[in-house]
Amino acid sequence: MIFALILSGAVIIVLAILLFRQIREKKKMMIERNLNQRQKAALKQSLEMLMEHSSDFYFRYNRQGYVNYASSNVERLLGYAKSDGDVHFKDLITDNPINQTVFRHIDDLFKLNFDIIKPYFLEIYDNYGDRHMLEIFETPHIDDHGNVSYVNAIARDLTGMYKAEMELKESERQQSLILDAIPDPMFMIDRELRYMDYKIGNEEDLWYRPSEFLGKRIRDVIPSPLNYAFEEACQKAFDSGKLQTLEYDFGEGESQRFFEGRVIKLNESRLLVISRDISSSKRLEKELRKAKEAAESAAQAKSNFLATMSHEIRTPMNGVVGMISLLSETEMSEEQKEYVETIQASSDTLLRIINDILDYSRIESGKLAFEENLFYLKKVIDDSIGLVRFEARKKGIIINSMVDESVPNFIRTDRGRLRQILLNLLSNAVKFTEHGSIILSVQALETTERHVELLFKVKDTGIGIPQNKLNNLFKEFTQVDSSHSRKFGGTGLGLAIVKRLVKMLHGKVTVESEVGVGTTFSFSIRAKLAGKVSAKEQMENPDVKMVESTEEYIAEDYPLQILLAEDNAINRKLSMLFMERMGYIPDVATDGLEVIKKVKEKKYDLILLDIAMPKMDGYQVVEIINNLDEEQRPLIIGVSANAFKGDIERALAAGMTAYLVKPIKFNDLREKLIEGYKVIQEAKA
Repeated sequence: MIFALILSGAVIIVLAILLFRQIREKKKMMIERNLNQRQKAALKQSLEMLMEHSSDFYFRYNRQGYVNYASSNVERLLGYAKSDGDVHFKDLITDNPINQTVFRHIDDLFKLNFDIIKPYFLEIYDNYGDRHMLEIFETPHIDDHGNVSYVNAIARDLTGMYKAEMELKESERQQSLILDAIPDPMFMIDRELRYMDYKIGNEEDLWYRPSEFLGKRIRDVIPSPLNYAFEEACQKAFDSGKLQTLEYDFGEGESQRFFEGRVIKLNESRLLVISRDISSSKRLEKELRKAKEAAESAAQAKSNFLATMSHEIRTPMNGVVGMISLLSETEMSEEQKEYVETIQASSDTLLRIINDILDYSRIESGKLAFEENLFYLKKVIDDSIGLVRFEARKKGIIINSMVDESVPNFIRTDRGRLRQILLNLLSNAVKFTEHGSIILSVQALETTERHVELLFKVKDTGIGIPQNKLNNLFKEFTQVDSSHSRKFGGTGLGLAIVKRLVKMLHGKVTVESEVGVGTTFSFSIRAKLAGKVSAKEQMENPDVKMVESTEEYIAEDYPLQILLAEDNAINRKLSMLFMERMGYIPDVATDGLEVIKKVKEKKYDLILLDIAMPKMDGYQVVEIINNLDEEQRPLIIGVSANAFKGDIERALAAGMTAYLVKPIKFNDLREKLIEGYKVIQEAKA
């Protein structure tokens, strides 16, 4: 009984111990399970935090190909939210050929049909329809039964890198196409100036076979001295980074060929040399040069011929015109006068045509020199108008000039060429105007310390020119239409000459016209202002003939109001020219009475007085002037052909300041004017 009780108690104790141990193991398992769950939760939280700050994302998918979980940052990266639910691979992947094996890969993965799991590339659409290239890293999850229940995957977005690589490949492809399309041989040169590589269609086309000199230096392949030129060009390309070009040739005679080399720096260690065969263009250039020389020679011969023939024709024509002029002054019947006038008009027209041809031929042959003169601009304008005024009056045309106040009185340029331009334009205006008026206007566009730019306009109310004919107006041997040449005559050279002459005077010519309303020709010139020509200017302009010396223009330093009293037209013209060169613009009187009248009307500093004057001689003029108020009394320089001592003494005794003997010499007149100015200044002091 006791033994039974003891045994029973022992069993109970053993059962209690076993129960305790079981309870303890269960408790331990519960603790471990809770710990694992907390660890898993912490790990998941850490993974989410890591993904949130990464461009990679985590996802997993099942055997059917559904993505049933993805890290939260997939919404930021691809726009897919967890609320969108499971997404199948077929709804994600693009049509890129790279995706063709993805489903076979998934099938093999779940069947454990693999040795090593390698990363692979997958292109998918994001939730906005844009493409993304992903690199996928995978790990299958195997359950307790050894089966794959799902696959864990990390996706790395390589879209930017992939696009850059594709663009690079496309660029390389295009460059390869371009290079293949270039027929020129190309060589790669290294820093040591050795041949590294080449591209050529046919080696036989070259003087040297590139395959035989790869690895060799330029100097060992190309013969001297060309090799030094090549090496210098290559070195310059390396140093400067700029394109270098050089021309060279191989062979002689008929087999000689010309090439152009272009050296381009690719990087610090490589150059690209492109060699182009330019033999054809060189031969063409040579032929063109020969043709040009032949054409120039022919043009020169033509110009010389025209110049010679024009001169030969002009000489007897001058005689014809002169004789007709003398004949017109003789006694003739009305019928004879009509004949002479017809001959005179025809000869004038013929002479004008010959002059045009002569001037044009001189321009063409380069024999038209530029001569710089000092002159009174308004006189050139008046003279030009005077030459066409008679013809204008016969047609009842009013012709006038308007000179703006801004235009200087004296300028320095080629007076003869300016006069020729004006005469050409004015003659044209008279020729093509049947009624109305012609106005020549001048204004200063710009004035500097030493120069002035002048704008001349010749406006007429003539027949006008159609707009579509204006472009050909200044071409040689061209008129508006053939009917003009019949009705108005002319060579068609006048405006071509005008254009050349205006260019010579540093300007340009333009035209505006309206049919039936009229035409305006405008041209500009750039001239020097009146002033002393310095020695430096003469040295800087060796091609310009300076008619005036540095001491001829004295009007600035010795300003005088001058009255020229001379009845002889030739002597008057000579004195006017002399004073114009000095910068003076004298008033003119042709007899003694006119001298007295002008002196009473205007204050003059000095009178250049011809002693043998009609109506009242010089001595009588001096006597009357001496009786005038002192303030109105000018200095008087007597001028006479009488050179006897008694004549000079008589003139000085009559009250003349100085005496000049005809014919007047320029320097003598200049000295007398300077002396007169000094006397006036001393009297004022």
